[in-house]
Amino acid sequence: MAPIRGPQPLPGQERRLRLLAFVKQDSVVRVDKRIEDTAMVWPHLLVIEFIAAMLFTGGLFVIGALVNAPLQDVSNPDHTPNPSKAPWYFLNLQELLLHMNPALAGVIVPTIAIVALMAIPYVDTSRMGVGTYFHSRKGRQIVVFSIVFTIAILYLLVTADALMKASQLAPITFGVFSGVHLPGTTKPGLYLPFFPQGYAAWADLHLPGGKSFIPDMIIPTGVMLFFPVVLVLLVKRIWHADRREWMIALFTGFITTYLLLTFVGTAMRGQGMDLFVPWNVPPPLP
Repeated sequence: MAPIRGPQPLPGQERRLRLLAFVKQDSVVRVDKRIEDTAMVWPHLLVIEFIAAMLFTGGLFVIGALVNAPLQDVSNPDHTPNPSKAPWYFLNLQELLLHMNPALAGVIVPTIAIVALMAIPYVDTSRMGVGTYFHSRKGRQIVVFSIVFTIAILYLLVTADALMKASQLAPITFGVFSGVHLPGTTKPGLYLPFFPQGYAAWADLHLPGGKSFIPDMIIPTGVMLFFPVVLVLLVKRIWHADRREWMIALFTGFITTYLLLTFVGTAMRGQGMDLFVPWNVPPPLP
């Protein structure tokens, strides 16, 4: 039997074909997985997940029984508690609000951080070491160095910012130095004559709401750009880091900053959002 063919084109109307793609045979991945190398979803995987869920739930019950977390009075819309803090996962942003302009801390910085995280696969395109923790032996050392560097610089910046703002009043009760009497003062506090005007000396330009342009915008932006560049230059100079390794340093610094600002906002901010050592934070005012 002759094969059935479709309508034939007329002379001069030959059909034209266009090649869309050409795939090399070597690029086609064929997985040959034997049955003994596989694990069944039921019961193997689900049993492990069920046990993990039960352990997590039991741990929550134990923590709830051991840690006392009493509820406060019913909230009064006419009376704001002191201090008034955001939920713990937003305390890092609230901490930024204490050091810079609200638009910079609440909109610009988070947006840049999210875009930078999304851009990581496009900046680091290497396929070497994918899925390997710290990428290399140098990566572990770089991570430790980045954590120590970030903690030291961040605590220095937070303390310096608090000292310069406190210097606008004399004498002033300052949480870190509470209980310390200085000569010429009538109550415990801190007096910094070398910063007689504090940030007011830099208030050349003003933003809406009385915010100073230089200390609230220019200086924080410069600090956030300067120290990451210093970190990258240090890891390149010390370890001759490649692109992935200095990106590991930056990512480690970002995570450390996120966690450290959360800790500062949670355990080191007391009444009036003043800075205290963790064991000296006074209870909130009712």
